Amino acid sequence: MTINVNKVTLYVQDQAAALDFWTQKVGFEVTTDQPYGPDTRWIEVSPPGGGVGLVLFKAGPDWPTLSQEQPNYVLFDTEDIVKTHEDLAARGVPFDAPPVEEPWGWSAVFLDNEGHRFHLSQR
Repeated sequence: MTINVNKVTLYVQDQAAALDFWTQKVGFEVTTDQPYGPDTRWIEVSPPGGGVGLVLFKAGPDWPTLSQEQPNYVLFDTEDIVKTHEDLAARGVPFDAPPVEEPWGWSAVFLDNEGHRFHLSQR
């Protein structure tokens, strides 16, 4: 039996701003955008060409917020981290620092429009 990761839910305060960030700055594509209840939408974005999608789900008003000091447990990888860092930074994606080579490989941390941190590594 094989089980694959299909989607990861990212709880956001502002779906429109999150959609703009992930499509305009990161370059993901919208795979689903439809109403989901009276005040929210079901929005899915994925890397061009497919892969695991992100669900940009509106957090409820009483939900705890993610700590901005800690990364989300969503990790991204790329073929060329230096080039990807340059491209994303040019589009306005903030990084904690340029990519660094660690003993286990290349690494960088970027932030989304709400200040959540995500890990980027090189394949």
